[in-house]
Amino acid sequence: MTRHRSGIRWSLMSIALAALTTLACSWAYAGGPLIVNNGHAVRWSRVEVRGGPLNSQTVDQSGRVLYRVDSGPLGPLNNTHAAALVDRIFKLYTDIPTADIEFLNAGSILDPTTGNPADVNGTNVGKFLSGKNPTFQNPIIFDSDGSITGGGGVLGFFGFLQTDDPLSPSELREGFVVLNGSPLTRRTISTTSFLGVFTHEFGHFAGPLDHAQINGNIASNGKGSILPSGFTEAQAFDLYAPFTETLFPFIFDGPRGSQLADQFKDSGFFVATLDLDTQNALSNLYPAPDYLASRGSLEGRVLFKLGATEIPISGINVIARRIDQGAYPPPEGTTAFPSAPTVDSDGVPQLPPAQGATDSLATVASAVTGLDFGSGTYRIQGLPAGQYLVEIQQINPDAIAGSGIGPLRNPFTLPVKEEFFNGSENSSNSSSVFMPVTVSAGQLTSGIDLIINGVSTGPPALVDEREPNDKTKKAQRLEIPAEVSASAADTDDSLLRMSLPDGSRDPIEDLYRITVDQTRIVFIILEATSGSGDLDLYLFTSGVSKKRSSLDDPNLLTFSTGPTANEFIGFQLDPGDYFIGVSAFSGNLNYKLRMVASQ
Repeated sequence: MTRHRSGIRWSLMSIALAALTTLACSWAYAGGPLIVNNGHAVRWSRVEVRGGPLNSQTVDQSGRVLYRVDSGPLGPLNNTHAAALVDRIFKLYTDIPTADIEFLNAGSILDPTTGNPADVNGTNVGKFLSGKNPTFQNPIIFDSDGSITGGGGVLGFFGFLQTDDPLSPSELREGFVVLNGSPLTRRTISTTSFLGVFTHEFGHFAGPLDHAQINGNIASNGKGSILPSGFTEAQAFDLYAPFTETLFPFIFDGPRGSQLADQFKDSGFFVATLDLDTQNALSNLYPAPDYLASRGSLEGRVLFKLGATEIPISGINVIARRIDQGAYPPPEGTTAFPSAPTVDSDGVPQLPPAQGATDSLATVASAVTGLDFGSGTYRIQGLPAGQYLVEIQQINPDAIAGSGIGPLRNPFTLPVKEEFFNGSENSSNSSSVFMPVTVSAGQLTSGIDLIINGVSTGPPALVDEREPNDKTKKAQRLEIPAEVSASAADTDDSLLRMSLPDGSRDPIEDLYRITVDQTRIVFIILEATSGSGDLDLYLFTSGVSKKRSSLDDPNLLTFSTGPTANEFIGFQLDPGDYFIGVSAFSGNLNYKLRMVASQ
């Protein structure tokens, strides 16, 4: 979680074992599951997990996830206060009525050598965060003075120490969270905002859940957002910030002129409670028996449509808002709190009261295409019955790396920032022109497809790969739009090689050359059609070296190197020549390479 609108930028780092980032397992960075392996979400074990030098448990016989808490202080907070904040957060996730998972405090973190309660600090932390010598404790560590976390404005980090299979996990068996107390000592963040930040962070541990974007980007006037007509930035904060999704990746300050900001300086106050989207995300992983029977679901695809060709697009944020209680967007003058909000003993404000005018902000959920249900496909579950507006929302382009939303390395710029399902072959660009979707309890409404507008719609030229194309001077020239049928193997000839951060190299077997005549967004879609292995996708300027490049090469504009053979790039290009590189990182595959440009 990163802080916006101030001179201080706070972030939360995610740390994972190498086993969780190799082969087919990936950090999904999406509204929903955090870790996806071969199309399946990785969850906590539902049976007992026990071991280590203390024969301790991380999951008990009833399937409850057990955690242990540091015995020391957290900056200015004594241990009792800090532990109570941890218990408060885990209770929020345990008490979700539609989710069947519990989190239980098993006592103090124990020294694996002595068995005594431990105050974890920079001198002994290695005992508890070793994947090679796990202690089976799910430790919640208080880095009281910042000696573990270090400088740089990091509030904390989390990760996972054990899985059932180090190469292809399906279950989590031990995790950890580290909280940095030094910002509390320096008073650069309030205790309540800190509580909100870690309510967000513990969602990554609990699910594990990843980031989401619905109301938060509008509340923060973030990049890619569209404020409702007639709303100032301050008015948007006052209305939308109390409905910010707990897993929104940024914490943001209230702008000048905001009425709520006088009492609640930033969004951290509001994410200390759980919104519907976060509750549903956990329920999707651990559904209570009546979850899907009592709620409705909808699904569909997001597509480019070129003539008769439909191209499903992954990494698109889809949102469903209930609108039969009140219109969306809410009318001017709507307030989240008709009367002054009250706060509890921890300074957390009450949830906004239910009212028809704000129901579209409260009864809302999201999903990102291309995670659990196939390329370009989404499913939004856990929706209370009613009529829904379904829309595509531009993901904030700052949501990258540890703040990512969606399976793509970089969110790409949509030709149109938001579009609405209207039941026709083209989606609507206006929230006043849409077709409501009926959601009924216990039913899945299918076929809610959205077409991305603003791209060239002519049929693509169908082209076969022309070998040799393993060198820049022999790169196959293509005209956009195009669809190339090709193949690549890790044994093919190559000249241009990517130097990777771990010291290895990724040979680029196939190179294509394109020319852009005017500034356009170019979309490049790589999909395997047969074979097995992993393909990677790169986009270079014409100045790239013939033999060597790296991820920090200024001639490398962007890349997509997930752990599967399907990759996607969307990037705005100025007029000029560019190279597209396809690498068979492993295996031997046939593939389609498609290129589309904005109008």
